[in-house]
Amino acid sequence: MDEREILTRFKDGTLDRRQAVALLAPAVDAADGIDGINGIHGIHGIHGVNGVNAVNGSGGVAVAAAPVAPYEPAGRELPVRAAPVAVVGMSGRYPGAPDLAAFWHLLRDGRDTAAAPPPGRPGGEPGHYLEQVGEFDAEFFGLDPEEAALTDPRERLLLETAWEAFEDGGCTGSRLDALRAPDGTPRNVGVFVGAGAGDWPLLAAEAGTASRGGPWDIANGVSRVLGLTGPSQCVDTAEASVPTALHLALASLERGECTAALVGGVHLLLHPWSRRPGVGEAVGALLLKPLDRALADGDTVHAVVRGSAAAHARGGAALAAALERAGLAEQEPGLRETAPCARPSVGEGGPATGLALLTRAVLQLRHGVLLPAPGRESAEPWSRPDPSDPSVPRRVVAGLRGAGGVDAQVVLEEYAARPAPVRERPAGHAELVLVSGPTPEHVRATARRLGEWLRAGHEVPGHEVPGLAAVARGLRTGRAAMDCRLAYVVHGAEELVRLLVEADAPCADLRGGRRDPMRLGEAPESADYLAALWRGGRLGQLRDLWLAGVDVDWAALEAAPGAAAVSVPIPPSALLRTALWLPAR
Repeated sequence: MDEREILTRFKDGTLDRRQAVALLAPAVDAADGIDGINGIHGIHGIHGVNGVNAVNGSGGVAVAAAPVAPYEPAGRELPVRAAPVAVVGMSGRYPGAPDLAAFWHLLRDGRDTAAAPPPGRPGGEPGHYLEQVGEFDAEFFGLDPEEAALTDPRERLLLETAWEAFEDGGCTGSRLDALRAPDGTPRNVGVFVGAGAGDWPLLAAEAGTASRGGPWDIANGVSRVLGLTGPSQCVDTAEASVPTALHLALASLERGECTAALVGGVHLLLHPWSRRPGVGEAVGALLLKPLDRALADGDTVHAVVRGSAAAHARGGAALAAALERAGLAEQEPGLRETAPCARPSVGEGGPATGLALLTRAVLQLRHGVLLPAPGRESAEPWSRPDPSDPSVPRRVVAGLRGAGGVDAQVVLEEYAARPAPVRERPAGHAELVLVSGPTPEHVRATARRLGEWLRAGHEVPGHEVPGLAAVARGLRTGRAAMDCRLAYVVHGAEELVRLLVEADAPCADLRGGRRDPMRLGEAPESADYLAALWRGGRLGQLRDLWLAGVDVDWAALEAAPGAAAVSVPIPPSALLRTALWLPAR
């Protein structure tokens, strides 16, 4: 059966997707490039396929041979020690916790989140459920609400969470564009997502309509909407899905297929038939960069991934391989995190289990606190592994075996180096603070969120926020410049809090072609002019130009070496979510 007949039979339904991919595989191996194979999603996620050029799956992802290292057969000798990879951005929503700050408090208190389904979710099975899973901010991402209503809520939630992870890492706008492939392609970020089959198609069928996309689009949708150009792949190894996705992301980074990687996970139980007592839901994402690149970019490093492994085997083979990749012996790592550690927060959560396990591991490293777990009833300070040598980092091995038998293990350690100090200006020195969004309503909501966060940092004990200079720099360099803009030149934190909370200043609205009417951004001399204004402290002029639509590459103007020199954690942009669901029959 030749290639044309295979494709014909696939289109008329004689062959299913798996059969078509299996039959095409020999042709793919032999060809120097196959064009026009569209809709066979089993091809576009394969890494390292030698000789496949521009094979498009229905998610729109192309596998290109040029930047990918030649394929080597399984069993080849890998480096004993992997290059360290930094976690530079994080986000997540968990039962009873709409963000990671709330999730940390929930974990620290040892709360079990089992409860009845939220209002509007049919069925009465107690479990660990997310709130408002049917809501989405289509306008923020420039999507049509009617089409968004037909899209799997897992894809929508992951898109929102992925954006929050990018913002947490200060990696939107020009800093995201700067993540380039060897051929210069911008936004060279891979997306690796752990998720199962899902029950959205069942709900769509009951509503008499067709759902949009498929499981692949949970990852591909993030790449498509955010313009990411690295590999894009959805992984299903049950509970081990997210650690497996992280393992694939590390391999892709090592091969140079992507400059950074987003590792996400999502699990929803939308249909009553999918639920049973004790199940759970969650959505979250981690943004990864090679550690040396993260330090050069001035990122905040939440933790370091030292090694990983995934294998369908028993007897600890995956754990031994992960430790070898990390350059560690069996006895060296101190903390082991397994599926029971995540059970109070996500129950039997399928892919949510591995997501929660990795997230709590990173949070423990970041805070230096051991969370409640089997054999440990309450949170406690995490002592140094070697009190005589403070340079020895705390480490975690987070791993679990999926229901199908895949064992995935990840070795993480704290990043102990001191961040580069951000010089706080003398009292009374001016700072330029920028806020933007797709609509004036988004801008005002984001401004109020920032203001309340800053005010809590001055009024609530234990709630610490970075200084004014670090916050202002983070907003300038780490956020995308959208069409609606608000800008202040302020001389102190109290003044900024008042302006942000009130958020009553006119918002520059550049929609409808009103951006940069003088076309200064097109003139090559403008970069030198903007740099001169910055060096001269002309913040008022820079503010006015930015409000008029001139996009300033703040990251280039303010480049600074060292961890946290540019990026500091700041609350994400506000999302104005509304209910979007399948039409009633």
